[in-house]
Amino acid sequence: MRHGTRVCAILALTTGLVVGCTSADDAPEDAAPTSEGIVTDREPDNPEMTPGEDQSPLPIPGEDGAANALSTAAEELDGQAFEVDRSDDDGEELWQVSVAVGQEQVEVYVSPDGNAVVREGETEDLDDEDRRLLDEVAVGASEAALTAAQEMGGTVEELDLDEDDGTVVWDVELRTTDGASTDVRVDAVTGEVL
Repeated sequence: MRHGTRVCAILALTTGLVVGCTSADDAPEDAAPTSEGIVTDREPDNPEMTPGEDQSPLPIPGEDGAANALSTAAEELDGQAFEVDRSDDDGEELWQVSVAVGQEQVEVYVSPDGNAVVREGETEDLDDEDRRLLDEVAVGASEAALTAAQEMGGTVEELDLDEDDGTVVWDVELRTTDGASTDVRVDAVTGEVL
């Protein structure tokens, strides 16, 4: 009988020690960690980023903005759009579109969504090389912008007309969803991505 009393006494002492060493303020060991203090890298890979920048520049939907800007400018001036890029006009980000109208090149500033001409800029004589390349174009700038954006899954940042080994091409700069910049060439006659 003494043996049973000893076991009960040891068990009571052990229970007392365990209860005495814990308190209501102690978190249980199996509690899930909270998000505080956990560092995650949600920053997209961007080769153009420099240390210390908070985030990559987000792409603006180019398949709507740039392609629409090219179409809007060409229709408004009844000409051929052949170049587009972003322009900071007194703190307002616009599309700057070059349009060939006869023998002149007209700069047009278009809203970010590409649906409205904000104002016309300078007019100058169209370069002979640009006129020669435009005469060979079968696929317009707007169509080339859409093709490049859909092919690469990015947004158009810039587009211009160029020649590559005798082939007239649309040179399209895109920003992909991870913030990286990439170039695509679209055949200005066939519409194929090269």
